[in-house]
Amino acid sequence: MSSVLRPLPIGNAGGSIINLREHNLSRMLAALVSSGPLSRAELASRCGLGVSALTKLIVELRERDLVVEAAEIAPPGMGRPISPIKLAGHRWALVGLMLDRRSIGMSVGMLDGTVISFEELPVPETTGIEAYLPYLEAALERAAGRCHGDGRRILAVELGIAGAADSGAGEVVRSIVNGWSRFPLRDAVRGMLSALPRGVAGSFLVRMDRETNYAMLARLHRPGAADQGRTAAYLGGRYAVSGGIFSRSMVEHGFSGLAGEFGHVVVDPSGRQCWCGRRGCVETRLGLAGLYERCSNREGYGNLATLAAERARMIEELLNLADEGDPRVLAELDDAGQWLGITVDTVAAVLNPQDFIVDGYIARLGRYVERPARRQLDSIGALPSISALRFRFEDGSEQPLHRGMLLAAAQAIAAEPSVATA
Repeated sequence: MSSVLRPLPIGNAGGSIINLREHNLSRMLAALVSSGPLSRAELASRCGLGVSALTKLIVELRERDLVVEAAEIAPPGMGRPISPIKLAGHRWALVGLMLDRRSIGMSVGMLDGTVISFEELPVPETTGIEAYLPYLEAALERAAGRCHGDGRRILAVELGIAGAADSGAGEVVRSIVNGWSRFPLRDAVRGMLSALPRGVAGSFLVRMDRETNYAMLARLHRPGAADQGRTAAYLGGRYAVSGGIFSRSMVEHGFSGLAGEFGHVVVDPSGRQCWCGRRGCVETRLGLAGLYERCSNREGYGNLATLAAERARMIEELLNLADEGDPRVLAELDDAGQWLGITVDTVAAVLNPQDFIVDGYIARLGRYVERPARRQLDSIGALPSISALRFRFEDGSEQPLHRGMLLAAAQAIAAEPSVATA
C-alpha cells in the first residue's frame, strides 16, 4: 500500500457482484469516517447510490456492527426528523501503539477515531528489536484484555514508528532512536495477534507508519469540512524535524514510505554536517539538538536516544530563557525562524499545497519563530505557489499522534470492510 487510505477500485464490467457490494460498503464507511454522521440522503449523494441500494447496504453494515442509526433529530427549518447514520461503537475496537525506545504509548478507541483510553507502558532499555518484541506482545495482550473487558474485539491495530518505515511492506526501514533497521514488524505483530484467544481478537488489520504521518492525519481531520481533498504539507516531529504530505484525501508515502522527510532537504550546502551524514539539511538549522546546544553552550544532545528522553525539559528551558530575554537564545530562535521560512518556501514551490502546517516542538517555539518565518516569506516575494498558501502553527501537543493512529485504523477498515464479519 502506498497510502494510509488506499484508493478504492471502481467497479467495472466483469467484476463480481460481491466485489461491487464491498466497494460500495467501503465508500459509505469512508464517507462516515471523513464526515461524521450523515443522513441517508447525504450518504446516498456522497456515494452516488440510489435509495434502494443504500438501504440494503446499510442493513449489511448494521449486521456487521459497523454502523447504527442515531436518535432522531429535527433538521433546521421545516421538515421531518431524520435519523443520521453513524459509525457504531459497541462491538469493535481500534488500537494504536506508539513504539518508543523506553515506552509504548497504547491508545484504544472506537471506529470514529475517538480515543477511549490511553496508557503509557514502560519498556526497559533494550538493544535491538528482538529484545523489544516481548514488551510489544505484552502491550497487545493488555490492549486485547482491556477491549474484551469492555465487550469489544480488536479489529485493527496501527503501529507508530519513530523513524523511517515502509508502510506498504510493513517494515521498519530505520529507527535510529530505537536501534532498529530492516525488520518485518507488521508480520511479527500479526503473529502475536493470531496467538490471542478466540473472542479477544478475530479477523484484524495491522498496519504501520511514521509517527509524523499519524500526527498530520489528526491535524487535518475535520468532520464535515468541505475541503477534505485538499493538498497539505506538514512539518513536525517531537524532537527532530520530520514531515508529511497529504493529497487527494490520502497520506502520500512515495516509493518506499519516506515521502515528506523535509528535515533532510538540503537548504544550506555549505552549512553544518547533519547526523544523517549529509551537510546543510533543514535539521542542522531547525533541529532541537542543534538549537539547544547553541543556546545553552552544552554538547552531547546529538544522540537521538538522549534527545528523545530529554526533549520536554529542553523545550521548556529554551522557552524560559527566551521569555527572560536571553539575547543569544532570542537570536538563535530568530535565525531558526528565518530558516523555517526558507524551508516552507522550498517545500511549497515543489508541492504547491493549500495548507502548510507547523507542529511538534517547532510549534511549541512558535511565538519566537513564527514572526521571522513570515518575515522571510514576505521578503522573497510571492510565487503563485505561496500567494494563496494557508500557513499555520498548531500547539505542538503530542496527543494528536495517538488519535491519528486510530483515524488511520478507521480508514483501513473503510478500505477493507470485509474484515468485520456479521
